[in-house]
Amino acid sequence: MTAPDYTELAPPRQALSRGTGASRLTLTTPVDLLKGIGPSRAACLDRLGVRTLGDALLLVPRRYEDRRVLLPIGRLRLGELQTVAGQVKAVGIGRTRRGVPYCEMMLEDGTGTLLARWYRQAYLARAFRRGQRLFLAGRVSPYPPREMVNPEFEVQEAGDPAEAGYHTGRIVPIYHLTSGLSQRFLRRWLSDLVRAHAPQVTDPLPPAVRERHQLLPLPRAVTCLHLPDEMSEAAAGRRRLAFDEFFFFSLAVLRQRAARTARPGIAFQVPGALAERARSLVPFRLTPAQTRALESIWNDMAQPRPMQRLLQGDVGSGKTIVAFLAALAAIGNGYQAAIMAPTEILAAQHAERAQDLAEPLGVPVVHLAGSMAASLRRRALDLLAATSACLVVGTHALLQPDVAFGRLGLVVVDEQHRFGVLQRAGLLRKGSDPDVLVMTATPIPRSLALVLYGDFDLSVIDELPPGRRPVATEWVQERERLRVEQELRRRLGQGERGYVVCPVVEESAAELKAAVQTAEAYRRGPLGAFGVGLVHGRLPAAEKAGTIAAFRRGEIRLLVATTVVEVGVDVPEATAIVIEDADRLGLAQLHQLRGRVGRAGRPAVCFVIADRQEIGEEAQARLEALVREHDGFALAEADLALRGPGEFFGTRQSGLDGFRLGDLAADFSLLDLARAEAKAALTAAPELDGPWTPVRLAMEERWAARLGLAQVG
Repeated sequence: MTAPDYTELAPPRQALSRGTGASRLTLTTPVDLLKGIGPSRAACLDRLGVRTLGDALLLVPRRYEDRRVLLPIGRLRLGELQTVAGQVKAVGIGRTRRGVPYCEMMLEDGTGTLLARWYRQAYLARAFRRGQRLFLAGRVSPYPPREMVNPEFEVQEAGDPAEAGYHTGRIVPIYHLTSGLSQRFLRRWLSDLVRAHAPQVTDPLPPAVRERHQLLPLPRAVTCLHLPDEMSEAAAGRRRLAFDEFFFFSLAVLRQRAARTARPGIAFQVPGALAERARSLVPFRLTPAQTRALESIWNDMAQPRPMQRLLQGDVGSGKTIVAFLAALAAIGNGYQAAIMAPTEILAAQHAERAQDLAEPLGVPVVHLAGSMAASLRRRALDLLAATSACLVVGTHALLQPDVAFGRLGLVVVDEQHRFGVLQRAGLLRKGSDPDVLVMTATPIPRSLALVLYGDFDLSVIDELPPGRRPVATEWVQERERLRVEQELRRRLGQGERGYVVCPVVEESAAELKAAVQTAEAYRRGPLGAFGVGLVHGRLPAAEKAGTIAAFRRGEIRLLVATTVVEVGVDVPEATAIVIEDADRLGLAQLHQLRGRVGRAGRPAVCFVIADRQEIGEEAQARLEALVREHDGFALAEADLALRGPGEFFGTRQSGLDGFRLGDLAADFSLLDLARAEAKAALTAAPELDGPWTPVRLAMEERWAARLGLAQVG
């Protein structure tokens, strides 16, 4: 490391860029019209979801640091976040032996001297001059010489009291960042915006509602969010703004529900002779939970309004037969029913099972897949375009422009979280207010269901069919692999089937187990004698279908696959599954994969492989929860608590991940309060007019446009 050059450098005075007069600003003013924001910074802020002044005021700090206590340099403790103040003794620039530039500064306060160094920020030397009073916040390195590396700093200019600081001397917000934005710029810019504009924010919430729930006025809440004097103020500000999010969202959803119930729909005669005959042909007795779910669906279908119902059930709980019987009730009334599945594997399986049940009843089943021959596709499209009743099963191929329905009465969306809102809306538009049933085998905690499906009625299949046993789940280390393979060999030797699931298709820099290489290794080993197949998303559909068919027949007893088998592969003889690099998967995926085995009541085992010492705490918590819990709803709650709503089974694609302050895992009671207030408001003023007009306008601004598609799930 070269010795730094301690040439005294004067700090430059940086002027903020152009702006718009405060009197002309509104909450909808675009950020690129705000002081200090040009096109480049506006693009960076856009990545944070900040497009207007209102977005900026509601940008949520991810945490806070208390930098109010100033410690003498002589009393600094190693490794702890601390704040100090002193006089600049010297400043200079240098380079490490590898050529990395840095700024170095020495601070003294009478009790000692502290070295501060900013790597790759040599330009900071121009910000300091000898004799300045400076505040630093950071951690003291335990390695000699004692120093703060890349600390936050604040220059106290003459006449500028410490209390006016941005980065030290107060409770400091820490924001999420994106490339091109620094913490220092964002904190200073937002602090100035809040001081200038928070008092002008209009509070749409009626005073009575605020008083009932002890909520801060909105201008005060915004100030406390960014400029709290105490940690309790930051919490109170966040609580008020979280309540607003829940309240206005609930208003939008409940108004949407009211609008839906006012629209005319199809009043089906249910269950009808066809559905009753089908029910009598089912070779097993429906569980009480299946019966309750089916009757709630049929009751909805009988109403003269469009049904919107969510059917939840754990893996293997029997949702599909309930959906088939609902579809046959629509078909018995002379309508068409469509079932959309996320993968060709699952769509083909649904079509095969539907044919077994429906064709003996004289009901045509159309399987529409992207890989169909042109002549078969033309014939299928002609049937759908006619008004004759039928059941169509397909993937997103149902959304193609040339797919037209003559009389669509019921839409069933399976594994709904794998479809985006626009995809589901595209299928719904192919009918005239058809009934909608969405299904998921990924159980959703009630708090998240209220958010994602506030406009839906809910049916839950909360029990497994008789004979289904929990799958024994073991978390094993890499060194225990031989025991796992011995158990596979024992089971395959008895005619059973097994899966090995890898997260990726080909080896990557992250050294994940690759399906291609893993399959080859098993083929060369002792398990190769049982037949080893390979399935992944890049294979042609025909090849995937052929391999899975061979697996079902027992010609292949071990199937190596990526997570493409997460849904849609139902092989009763499968009793063992090995999940490689299990720490890379979420709880919902792991539970879905575990559900591929033990589907015929046979004792089954799931091995999840990950070395404990090589994975993070959150991954360890996921795997421990998987081993401990077998109930999908309990796992869903754990997953929500661990990962938050934005990551829960990919809800970001739903278009409803707009909660910036509300934490669905921690704020469920606040969500309940907000929903109750929303219901009361709509009872008092269904049109939200008169004194409720500010509430309606705020609701429409925040949620109405985004929820226009939410009615399809």
